[in-house]
Amino acid sequence: MKGQILSIEKNFCGYILGDDKNKYYFDCRFLNKYTSFQDLSVNECVEFTPTPSKGWNYGTATNIKLLLPELATYKDVIQFYTPGFARHIDTNRELIFSQFLKVGSKEDVILEKLSKILYITKIGHHIIDQSSIYQFCLIGATEIFKQYIRGQYEFLLIFSHFNERNWQQKSLIVEREIRKRREIYDRRPLVNFYIMVSNANNLKEEIDKIKGSTTAAVIPFSFEEIIDCKSDNDLIDIFLTRFHEYLYENDMLGETNAIDDDNLLFGDRGKIADSIVARCQQKNNSGIFGLRRSGKTSVLNAVLRRLERDNIKYIKIESRSELESLDSWNTALYYIAQKVRQATLGIDQAKSENRDDFKSRLQLNSTEKDYEKRASQFFVEDIKIYCKNCSTLVIAIDEIELITYNTAKFELWKNVETYCGFWGALRDSGCPIIVSGVNSTINEINTINYNGKTGDNPMYGRITNCADSIKTYLPAFSDEQTKVMINTLGSYSNIAFTDVYAIINRAFGGQPYAVRQFCSYVFNKIKKYRIHGKLYEVSRATVDHLLIQFNNSAEGNRLCEIILQHLTIFNDEYNVLKKIALSPEIYQKFEYNDISKIDHLEKYGLIEYDRTTFYVTFNIESIRDYIKKYDEKDPLDMSNDERRIYVQNKVVECEIKLKTYIRNYFTLTGQTSAGRKMFQGYLSNQKVKIDINKKANPCPDPKTCTFGDFFDHKLFILYFSSIKTIINDKWSLLGNSFTSIEISRNKFCSCMDDLNAGRNDADHYDAEDTTKYPNGWNIDDSTILAFSVAYNTFKKFFDSNSL
Repeated sequence: MKGQILSIEKNFCGYILGDDKNKYYFDCRFLNKYTSFQDLSVNECVEFTPTPSKGWNYGTATNIKLLLPELATYKDVIQFYTPGFARHIDTNRELIFSQFLKVGSKEDVILEKLSKILYITKIGHHIIDQSSIYQFCLIGATEIFKQYIRGQYEFLLIFSHFNERNWQQKSLIVEREIRKRREIYDRRPLVNFYIMVSNANNLKEEIDKIKGSTTAAVIPFSFEEIIDCKSDNDLIDIFLTRFHEYLYENDMLGETNAIDDDNLLFGDRGKIADSIVARCQQKNNSGIFGLRRSGKTSVLNAVLRRLERDNIKYIKIESRSELESLDSWNTALYYIAQKVRQATLGIDQAKSENRDDFKSRLQLNSTEKDYEKRASQFFVEDIKIYCKNCSTLVIAIDEIELITYNTAKFELWKNVETYCGFWGALRDSGCPIIVSGVNSTINEINTINYNGKTGDNPMYGRITNCADSIKTYLPAFSDEQTKVMINTLGSYSNIAFTDVYAIINRAFGGQPYAVRQFCSYVFNKIKKYRIHGKLYEVSRATVDHLLIQFNNSAEGNRLCEIILQHLTIFNDEYNVLKKIALSPEIYQKFEYNDISKIDHLEKYGLIEYDRTTFYVTFNIESIRDYIKKYDEKDPLDMSNDERRIYVQNKVVECEIKLKTYIRNYFTLTGQTSAGRKMFQGYLSNQKVKIDINKKANPCPDPKTCTFGDFFDHKLFILYFSSIKTIINDKWSLLGNSFTSIEISRNKFCSCMDDLNAGRNDADHYDAEDTTKYPNGWNIDDSTILAFSVAYNTFKKFFDSNSL
């Protein structure tokens, strides 16, 4: 039955007038699980189950559900609200004002004025940091604002009134907290902006500092400028002017933080969150794996919001801030047990309460010293005691790569014993576990072999996929999902991607974060061309041009670095990825027996693999282009021409650094005079081939030039074979730095020979002149392998000497 709330009493009870004209009693016991007593106001409409009275004057209303205002239906005409107050406010205005608004602030005067041009649908207040109270309203859009809001939608208005008129930065935090309230979230107010009415000094200047940011636009008004409006037209003018100034300036496409509002979840992320909650209710574990910035934490946050609304208790552990730097896994388990106890009791540490007093109030079953002895046993026992009156408690751990042996940064978590002990205890606790991160080996390896240690993986095969029955990785967005996402977020900045969304999606492989970052880049390039009152359509020509520009920009490079950051977990597969990018003509097919070589690449969405034809291709074109730009092709995959160029470039590098090494040695040891004599001697006896560069002008005189001049290629040509001779001759002086890293004299000479890579002019070529090379120079596989070993040997030497 439907009805209307007649009254609400101070002792959390009230009366409802049903459609049958009968009066029904209710209290907080009779609300459904989605409604809290704070959600209810006098005259609001509800739906309930009527129960006949048993000797009472009134029946009882149970399973009470708050009914939300109906949204507009788009048929022939877009509907708007009519200015005024919602009926439940209008009939109890004085009571509601006194209940929620700040006395003496003139917030009531503001609302009375705004009701002439807007529709006030809800009034409330919200407390943050246990002390500050912010009054807020939900406002229904009227036809006056049709150029900015297309239909019967609600948006937030927040009052920020303080006795001292200094600006307080926390005023910008409260909006997100209010949006998390159940009664607000369910009404789905517009996410792209909100109004702030404040008495703070320099309000507009403070809001201008965040203008153009990636969060919801703040449209600021002072109390005075609203109160001073003499007529409704004056009020309309100031509102339309302020909307024009602020509404479309923020860039919500560029948001880099994890999403904490379901209204900003796109694709199938919400459905994935729903399925994880269902598994939690069945006491099963779930994994949310994917590339960096693929939306893992956003999905996890969505899961936690659903758990909270379903009154399922949970704890969330941030590996980075809460576990990574702890001194032992025993301490980590004790910390988690304490958080579980806190969640089951539903208490938080007060600001004035020290840690010991708070622990005392928690009445923990075991001490930290107990955990030092038998951590797993005490943890399992404690969790069972703490959760005995709780049907389900979920343990969610984010960024598990930081506490997984093969990707951890801290030595503690690289330890196989730590891994097995920690995860074994969590497994045995009986709590459903949600893990989120890049590293999926927690679910994929049965027996761990790492750094000479072995162990059985306690979590192997115990984690259910977040998306489907095959893969544990977040799926990429389809073209249609990307279209909805970027056109929705783009509309908040008055731009659209109607004809180019498929191009953008293909370039970034449907990875939502990467797609949004590029679209944010586009917005910042074209925003100056927008015309007020007209949606700016991004053209294909613009996208094609800006894709090239973005992929070559610092922002584009950083994006690719972030995406690939932890892929070295699967180093062999990462090398295969590079081969696919750099040598597609060779690595275009992988037979069924070779699937293991590309397994995670496919799960991460980096490549697409056809199991029928065995062809493979890149999903993320920007990643392919990045690898081609910054990685070298494996020499074994090169053609002979490519090998020749590769060898010549590496030899130039080696020659320049070896010459620098010789020059530095004689200079830093104060032996430049001896060095000059050495070179003059080589010139006279022709043991070392040194020529004056014919292009030098003026021509240098070996008898009068400086020691450093001999190393200047513009003046003298020091042949590559000559460098070998000099270092070999002066090994007693120059060889110490080589032998210190286990490069003997013989190994040095052998590597110098291998660097020639089979050239038949090895004794007289100028390495820095890459335009000349011998005819018929063929570099076979064995030669290029020997060259690679020699080059890597010298690279080790160069690195050790900072060359």
